[in-house]
Amino acid sequence: MKIKVWTDSNNRLLNWAYADENRPVGPSDEGFEVIEVDDAIGLYENHASIVDGKVVPDAGYDPDADRPTPDPSPEQQMLAALTLEVAQMKAVKSSDLL
Repeated sequence: MKIKVWTDSNNRLLNWAYADENRPVGPSDEGFEVIEVDDAIGLYENHASIVDGKVVPDAGYDPDADRPTPDPSPEQQMLAALTLEVAQMKAVKSSDLL
């Protein structure tokens, strides 16, 4: 498949998009280069380079580790606090029965 890639002066991948399969491979007058790839694996913006028309992901880059983990919402925090409170009350009640 063909993709359009935008790179900085060091050939670092800034952005990419799918390209029309009829476009010629190579630089365009529109500020991007068209390259051909087998699949979209390794197209990590800001974590890959384009070398001789090939995508070269940064060594050791883990996209899963780079994902931010969202903070719990106020509703989720309230539910967690209530769940803990109920569990503590049940624990106290069951210890009273012993």
